[in-house]
Amino acid sequence: MKRNTTNENTSTNVTEIHPEMEAVNNVLDFSATLRELREPVSSDLIRQRAGRRDRNGNVHMVEYVEWHTVADILDEHAPNWAHTVKDIRSIGEIITVTVAITIDGVTREGIGTGKAINETGIKKAEHDALKRAAVKFGIARELYKKEFDSVEGEDLPVQAAVTTRVDNPVAKSIGDMVTSKQLGLIRAIARDANVDAEKECASLMRCSVEELSKRAASDLIEHLQNLQRNTAVPMRRVG
Repeated sequence: MKRNTTNENTSTNVTEIHPEMEAVNNVLDFSATLRELREPVSSDLIRQRAGRRDRNGNVHMVEYVEWHTVADILDEHAPNWAHTVKDIRSIGEIITVTVAITIDGVTREGIGTGKAINETGIKKAEHDALKRAAVKFGIARELYKKEFDSVEGEDLPVQAAVTTRVDNPVAKSIGDMVTSKQLGLIRAIARDANVDAEKECASLMRCSVEELSKRAASDLIEHLQNLQRNTAVPMRRVG
């Protein structure tokens, strides 16, 4: 009787022989996922709300997407996505929540803010953080860019509006100095906007953050919040 010499292991996965191919395939898959996430959001999913006022007092509407729309987009194009609440911090009447989204091993974070007086404010902060983390993967980034471009097109830049509000930003007494809560909020928002708080303060106020008066600190916080809303963080290269 002729012996069957067929090797039962001939169907071995190629990646078991060349494991480096698995890493290459993961990068290709992630790149394809990013392309899908960057697709413009359907117009019927976009909402509007009253946004900033220009120097003439006119209110400009801001386009945005709901957090559950972002979650639906992730479910459709990156079903293996996961999110984690990394940090919840109370700063006076404001609460900040840091959320991390992970897709194919790549993690990006966002920070949201809300009022700390009730559960609704905490939920809003988490939902905003989720959206800001998602935009770093490309979701609804065109809406952030549109808002940023409209601000850039103003005759009066945001920076100029901030610098002219406080004639002398340096505190005149200990009681007038920036509070620890304001310092914490400045650092949290600057981190999310991917900017150096000290450099921004030196450029706008001509002093260090810790030298600010309470009023000047409030203006710096407003400026950083504008950067947080309008600045899209460059995506990291996948290797």
